[in-house]
Amino acid sequence: MLTGGGTTYMKQKKMGALTLSGFIIGPVLGSGIFILPPIVHSIAKEWAIVAWVVMILISFMVAFIFGFLSIQFPGDGGATNAIEHVFGTYVKRLAAFYLIIGVTFGAAAVLLTAGQYIEKLGGISSLSTGYILLPLCIALLLARVNLVGKIALVMSIVSAAVLFIGGAKSLIVSADNMVITSSFNVSDFSYALLILFWAVFGWEVIGNYSADVKDPKKTITKAILLSIVAISVVDLIVAAAVQWSDAGLPGGGDLTITGIMYPVFGEMSHLVMAGLALFLCCSTYFLYAGGISRLVASLAKDGVLPKLLGKRSAQDVPYAAVLFIFVLNTLVLTGVQAGIFSLEKLVAFANSFLTMNALIGICAGIVLIPNRFIKASGMLLSVIIIGMLAFHSTAISLVIMILLAVYYVGKQLVSNKKAKAL
Repeated sequence: MLTGGGTTYMKQKKMGALTLSGFIIGPVLGSGIFILPPIVHSIAKEWAIVAWVVMILISFMVAFIFGFLSIQFPGDGGATNAIEHVFGTYVKRLAAFYLIIGVTFGAAAVLLTAGQYIEKLGGISSLSTGYILLPLCIALLLARVNLVGKIALVMSIVSAAVLFIGGAKSLIVSADNMVITSSFNVSDFSYALLILFWAVFGWEVIGNYSADVKDPKKTITKAILLSIVAISVVDLIVAAAVQWSDAGLPGGGDLTITGIMYPVFGEMSHLVMAGLALFLCCSTYFLYAGGISRLVASLAKDGVLPKLLGKRSAQDVPYAAVLFIFVLNTLVLTGVQAGIFSLEKLVAFANSFLTMNALIGICAGIVLIPNRFIKASGMLLSVIIIGMLAFHSTAISLVIMILLAVYYVGKQLVSNKKAKAL
């Protein structure tokens, strides 16, 4: 038996590399695998596949940075522990709240995205689906993390396998010569990369599960390698199928991921896509909501949030924090129902906060990681993120960036004055 924060609980069975990868593959593929390939192809044309390769290389770097931080600074606080080591307690807390706010809105958006695909089958609205999925996902998060990881792993394997088979079959059936004949357009290619950058995020939450894995160094390293290979293969196959095959459904229409499923599943393609959306979106919810519940519990333990939110179950699940996330997500869905939010606004708002959290984490990695190439790559990546924030959701992003700068500089000035006074 273990005792902590006045609560007695049993040590639960911890995750291995394969189970942890279940929390990674599906969420990182996420909703992006459904919408990005057609959009990027429409922008970069034949050079879209090259843009995907570049983005996969960037994903390797981001995964390495956050994997390193997770191993060096394990615990429920995740990457915020590393941020505290580099930038201090105040920036750690700011980054933590960026992540919590981002997930509060983003997790609700994920459930609504699944609802949109299910809505196409008829009978139930996307909002109603969100209300149904939310308590079901929360109930699973209250179970042992090892069990949730296994469920997410099955969802990830099924989704990745179906997307791979559909993409590969579509290429075999209707692929043209797989060559690039058009001229390179710098403007289109850079804009395609900007759009693709949203497919990178998800790695920053891994560290929040570091306390739930056995032998973090080996487990996290293996899980990241396994996940990045699986994600890269699926991304490239799907992107190639959209680029070099007729990915439209019979009867015409725009390029769609549903279209590349048609050679395998025929008229069942819409039903298959609804199932994939359900699996991938629920996996994404498990990763983010589960990770954030651990972060909330960590902040409660530090006295930043009410101690009540740090309570854990007999299986070491931070149940009070999970229920807190449930309340927040319910409020957001209620706001959507009242017309206060739209899905597009939720995504834009969430992305701004999640991106800022990732940026702070990458900056911490630049300081801590000894490899010069990674440092230089991280600096370049930071510049790209700042440019992306300035380009997308400008008002929200700039306000967030200004708040960060003012917050940090202000605290530094206060600290300097105190030091001089002493």
